[in-house]
Amino acid sequence: MLALLVTVAVAVLAAPASAAPVGGIDATIATPYAGQVRTFNLYVAPRVPVQTPVPLLIVLHGLYLDPASAEASSGLDAVADNEDVALAYPAGVQGSWNAGTCCGDSHAQGMDDVGFLVQVVRLVQKIRPIDLDRVYIAGFSNGGMMALKAVCNRPDVFAGAVSASGPLQAPCLGRRPVNAMIIHGLRDTTVPYDGEAHSTFLGVPVRSAPASAAMLAARSGCTARHTSSAKRYLRMDYRGCSERTSVQLITVPAMGHRWPTAQHDGVDGGALAWRFLQAQRRLD
Repeated sequence: MLALLVTVAVAVLAAPASAAPVGGIDATIATPYAGQVRTFNLYVAPRVPVQTPVPLLIVLHGLYLDPASAEASSGLDAVADNEDVALAYPAGVQGSWNAGTCCGDSHAQGMDDVGFLVQVVRLVQKIRPIDLDRVYIAGFSNGGMMALKAVCNRPDVFAGAVSASGPLQAPCLGRRPVNAMIIHGLRDTTVPYDGEAHSTFLGVPVRSAPASAAMLAARSGCTARHTSSAKRYLRMDYRGCSERTSVQLITVPAMGHRWPTAQHDGVDGGALAWRFLQAQRRLD
């Protein structure tokens, strides 16, 4: 934490006297939580003025992966540079997230990962101003499952969630509607689009992408749905949702189990996710 504060201070002192102080952040932060030391990487573009509250997007890695893999595969650093967004890339316990019925050591130990992610938000808020009405969460595979669980459990914190290749594996009960997008490929054989009664990879039942979207839509009181097609994917929008919330299912026919990229899938997952999230605000 000391190294992080020194880095920010140097950036502020280096700014011209006539300009608003700017201070980029690119650091790893450690924090105790539930008897363990948890970490997350924090990235803020160098050009962002230090006093300006910015949106915060938390990005979760897949099972047995790490924050560096999420940063490299998602393309979201480029979004942050262009849109002035703070990014946090947390690390799961032994590369896993307790996303409901799975996965890995985090699930086996009953880790309160939702609580940890809320703590990440609070810590970032202490380091630099963020817009608390625009705190978002996204993830891939097990990380996507965790993002959906987080928005279901804490819509008072997370204004919206995006999951790539990760269905909803936890209950999504409650009165407050949620904003959520699921992106899933039809060629996914690791976490199949149509789900599995018993996953050979995860060892648990896996809900389908359409069923996951339907559960999120039910939580938000959506009354209708509309399907449209883009060049490389199909988009299902749920309509009539409470408090003008938004639930979407993006089906990518040619995509396997990965975060979508323009190179492999003709779909820029980072840009697609941010286009959805930037329109969402935390509900009162």
